This record gives sequence, C-alpha cells and structure tokens, in this order.
Amino acid sequence: MTGSKRIAFGAANLTSTGMDGLNRYTGEMLKELLDRDPGLIAYAPLPELSREYGVRLKLTDPSLNRYGFKGNINRLIWHQTGLRASLKQERVSVFYSPVPEGMLFPVCPQVITVHDILPLLFPDVYPRIKYYFRFIVPRLLRASSAVIAVSESTKKDIENHYDLSDRPVHVVYQGYRDDVFVPASPGRVKEIKAKYRLDSYILSVGETRPYKNIRRLIRAFAGVPIPGLKLALAGKINRLDRSLLELPGELGISGKVTFLDYVPDEELAALYSGAVAFIFPSLYEGFGIPPLEAMACGCPVIASKVASLPEVCGEAAVYVDPCDNDSIAGGIFKTANDKQLQDTLRQKGLERVKSFSYREAAEKLVKILYEYSG
Repeated sequence: MTGSKRIAFGAANLTSTGMDGLNRYTGEMLKELLDRDPGLIAYAPLPELSREYGVRLKLTDPSLNRYGFKGNINRLIWHQTGLRASLKQERVSVFYSPVPEGMLFPVCPQVITVHDILPLLFPDVYPRIKYYFRFIVPRLLRASSAVIAVSESTKKDIENHYDLSDRPVHVVYQGYRDDVFVPASPGRVKEIKAKYRLDSYILSVGETRPYKNIRRLIRAFAGVPIPGLKLALAGKINRLDRSLLELPGELGISGKVTFLDYVPDEELAALYSGAVAFIFPSLYEGFGIPPLEAMACGCPVIASKVASLPEVCGEAAVYVDPCDNDSIAGGIFKTANDKQLQDTLRQKGLERVKSFSYREAAEKLVKILYEYSG
C-alpha cells in the first residue's frame, strides 16, 4: 500500500511461541502485510517480536497476550484506552484486528476478522468466553466499518447470530504454511515414522476439544477391520477431557491408538506425508487449516461434511457424517483399502491447496482496508 494512508495492525494477542490457530493467523498475516506496507503500525506485547518480524512495534502491556478469559478482558480494556489514545496520536487511517477484538467506540475506521462462533455453539467448552461472544462481539462488529469472515460458512454464521444488516461482511480465506507443508522425502518420512513408532496409520491433528469429535473417532476406529492399521492423534489433550486417554483401553484397542501430543510443524509435515490418510471428524469448523496442510503434503483427506469443510476441501476429500460411527468407520475403511482412491485424492488435494495462501489473503485484505480507510 502506498500514499498517505496509515494502517494499524492489532497483534496484542501475538506470542513468539503460541501455536494455536488464532496466534498463527495473526503472525502470518502480520508478515504478509508488512511485505506490502513497510510503514504499517503494529501493536504487540513482546519486544522480541520486533526481531522476529523485523519491524518496530508499538509495545503493549505483556499481560495482554495471556490466554483465556483474563487475557480477553485485559485486551478489551486496552482497546478502549491505550489503543484509542495511540491511534489518535499516530493519525491512523484504519485499524485492523485479525481476531474479534477492537474498539467499541472507534477513533478511526475499524475492520475485524471473525474466525468462528464456537463459544456460541459449544458454550460448555467456553464457559466464560461465551459471554464475550454474546455481549461484546456483537457491539464490536456493529462498531466496525467492515467485518472479515474466513469462510462463506462463517459469514452465514455471523449474519445468522448477529444483526449486521448495515455492515458489509467480506470473505477472505485463510492460508497455510506453504514453506513447511510440502511432501516430505521418503528418507524424512521413514525417520519421523520411526521416531513415533508408526508404520501404517490414519492421522488426525488438533487439540482434543469436544467439538473435534475425537471420542467418536476412536469409537469408530475400533470398528475398522484392517490389521496393522493404527490411529495416530497429534495434538494436546484438552483439560476438559483427560479421560480420553483411557478410552482405547476401554474399547480393547489400546495398541491401535497412539497419542502423539504436540508435534512440531516440520515433523508434522512428514507425518502427513507418510499417513495412509488424514481424518478431520469435527462437528464444526470456521475454516479448518489441518486439511489444507494434509493436502499440501500429498495426504488423502477424510473430512466431516459439515460447516466450512466441504467449502475448504472441495472434491479433494472423502466426506463422512461426524455424528455417525458407521459413516466415520466406513470412510476410513474405504480410503485405506483403495489405492486408486488414495492416488486420486492426493492429486486433487495438491491442486486444491493452490487456491489458498496467506499471500492471496493479504492482497485481498489490503484492498478491503484501503476501501474503508479514513
């Protein structure tokens, strides 16, 4: 972006180590926007991020990037106080927040991204943040010049749950790390499979929150009659469901299910590359990055036919009903036993991911920000 317009980027939630989806999206979009506008003003909580992103940051209170409800409240207060004062001083043309946080009474045009409405759909999983989404988010969105949704599915959710009849909602798809998630070499695949003691396996990725549907996946996998096939689950065990670790034993398949915990991206790319298939049985997703990562690594994808997933995966996946054990088991059995289907899914997946990148997302976002800048 050129000219006298000044963009401010809200990255108060950004950390140098956090690996959750919102943190990653914030970091990747910040990098891309900096490439297009070196004069971008970025607000972030930690000085070391200046070295990581090569930019002079407007430092905020380090406590702002705390996870959970307290972090949300701290940032809510800062957006109404410190941010407003700074934006006035800097004479900013537009403020962009990559997460649903911002000013209730903006001092300049404001654009906010909403990734999903999970706290409204699964309130038991988000016992405190659900109130933020019920009472604060609708006011933030109505105070914004425009809203960004990460999928058409999320756009519909936003419009169905919030009164935004006079606010434009633009769809800007997310991307994935195409510098990391590429087909791994046979040697690398062999090395990582040996590290995690895997041979023939179906891979699933993500923290085991209830809406990720991992309990039903394990129960369904118990009914897949393929000798030697394992289910590998990469991701942290959610604190709400620690007993999930005991489920394979209760079903008599403890030797067929492996909990890998968190796996670094570089190793995860090799796990995708070496899997028989990747399965994403979620009950809901605002977008869903892991299927993109799997497709980019040449891994056949099995996904729920709900929410945004058909929009993201297109014809490059075998779809299942996430509420039906037999459907999930059938999708796994069908894919694992059909080499021709696996090859077809690999080719379609590698072609499909070409439609998604942070570069394209940033280009579209910059145009939107310029349109609404003061």
